[in-house]
Parts: sequence; structure tokens; C-alpha cells
Amino acid sequence: MDVKEWGFTNPIVSPLYGKPPLVWKDMRVQLVVYETDIENVRRVIPYPLEARSNIVITWVSEFELGTTQGSFKEFAIYVQVKYEGYEGDYEPFLYVNNPLPLTAGREIWGYQKKMADIGLKFEQEAVIGKVTRLDHQIFKAIVVPEYEAEMSEIPWSRDGVFSLKYIPHAEGDGKEPLRELVLTEGKFTAQSGKFFGGRGSVVCECSEIDPTYLLEPKRILGGYYGQGDLFLPFGKVVCDYR
Repeated sequence: MDVKEWGFTNPIVSPLYGKPPLVWKDMRVQLVVYETDIENVRRVIPYPLEARSNIVITWVSEFELGTTQGSFKEFAIYVQVKYEGYEGDYEPFLYVNNPLPLTAGREIWGYQKKMADIGLKFEQEAVIGKVTRLDHQIFKAIVVPEYEAEMSEIPWSRDGVFSLKYIPHAEGDGKEPLRELVLTEGKFTAQSGKFFGGRGSVVCECSEIDPTYLLEPKRILGGYYGQGDLFLPFGKVVCDYR
């Protein structure tokens, strides 16, 4: 096969996923916003990112209707960082329950994805998000919706989400790996009348394999739950470590 005949990704004769931008409709998402110690943020971000605040945003979502990625659940923890003139969020912890979005996320943008069991459900007055990996409950969040909210209440950073594309060299033996800092301006839009705010809580079980507890909550600022749409384009390489 000539290079021009290759598909967008491996396997080149039957690509696993399609080319961005990716679009998801009617996804459900639970978020909790809290404060931690800013030293905790510094422990989980790569050079040359700098911690910009002590704010943390947790995300548990369920995707069903979308392009080329199938149906899956996702969990992320965002911290607020900066690099040169850019202000963005970074995900030191990111999990999915389907290998397709794991592969695409790592190969295209370098998202720090791993596989986990993820749940998002109603129980009495609350929405519960749970993440279990290797028999550890590495994250649990509870949100009680109490009022109609706006997405502007979530303190997302101005320029998008940073990710670290890091691929070891095939030859090893001191060969320099591919290392790129990528910034992507994805956008989540809450659907009118279908996004709510209220009380929230977060608990992380101690695991040295998946140490989400490093970003322990110090003060909960709010919890959110609702339905919306997500648009994810290609990213921009803002730092090539070579």
C-alpha cells in the first residue's frame, strides 16, 4: 500500500477510529469543584507547566451518541496551569472504560488515559460517580442537584486543555522519545434547562498505583450534574521537548 492509501490510523487497512473533530451529543456529566493545596498540584504536573491556582475540577461522564468513538464512560481530574502566555487545564488522572477512546486519546493528543470501571447513577436525591481500578475505589463523588446552573459557574481555564504526548522510542537504548506538550480547545456546552448545581463531596481511596488522593480536597466549592454536547478538535503543539 502506498502511503497515500493508508487509513487515518493503525491498522492502516482498517482504521480503528476517524479523524477529529469529534462530536458527542446528549452526554451526561457530573462535576465537583474544590480547592486543594497548591503544592499538591505541583506534584502531578510535568515540566514546563506551572501551577496557576489550587482549584481542582473532577469530571465523570457518559458518552453514547457521538462520532467514531463508540459508547463509553470517562473520569478526569483537572488542575489549572500555565505555560508562557497560555492558561489551561491539565489532566494528571484520566480513565475510560473502553479501549477505543483510550487508544485515540493517547495516540492523537497524548491524553494520560488508563482503563477503569466507571459508574454514574442516581441514588435517592443524589448523583454518584465512582471509579474502581485494581480493586481500589480511586474516586467517588456525590452531587445533590439543587438549582438550575450555568456552565459559566465552572472555572474552566481560558485556552483549553494541556496534554503530554509521550511515546518511547522503538529502539530504546537512550534514544530520545517523542515528547510534545499539546493544547486543545475543546468545548463542552450545557443544554439549556438540563444543567444543575448543588452540594458535592469527593473521596479518594489511597492507591500508590493510581494516586488520585494526591489531590485531596481541602474545601468543596460546588457540585454539578447535567446534560450537554462536547466538541473535540485537533490540538496544537505548544512545546516540543527536543
